[in-house]
Amino acid sequence: MKTSHAAFLGALTIATAANAAEPIGGSFLSTVDTVATKTLIGGSTNTNGLYLRTITTGCAMNLTVSVVPPGTGTNPRAIVACSPSSSTITGSAMLPSPLYVPAGWSVTLNTSAGYLYSLYMTYDLASQ
Repeated sequence: MKTSHAAFLGALTIATAANAAEPIGGSFLSTVDTVATKTLIGGSTNTNGLYLRTITTGCAMNLTVSVVPPGTGTNPRAIVACSPSSSTITGSAMLPSPLYVPAGWSVTLNTSAGYLYSLYMTYDLASQ
């Protein structure tokens, strides 16, 4: 009885380790910058789709995080908008819930040049 219980626990431990998955939100991007337009995740990186788990921003001027469909002439679709309440108080915004972004779409950031902002984002690239 003891031998079969020990063998079961050993097999369970090996199976758990073999099937260990990356934790949700395993990829992390953090930036503090003044660059007005930035591609956070390019369409060429997003080959199978991705899951945006969290996005938190702080801004000194209006800022948007958008998803952009592939192709030329397509309009970005804002998913986070940060706007300060005055010229002396910074704003903040966050993604209200996780979001799936289809394969080939980009995630971009746009703001006014020269104004400081911060962005923190967790995401997972879909494997298939």
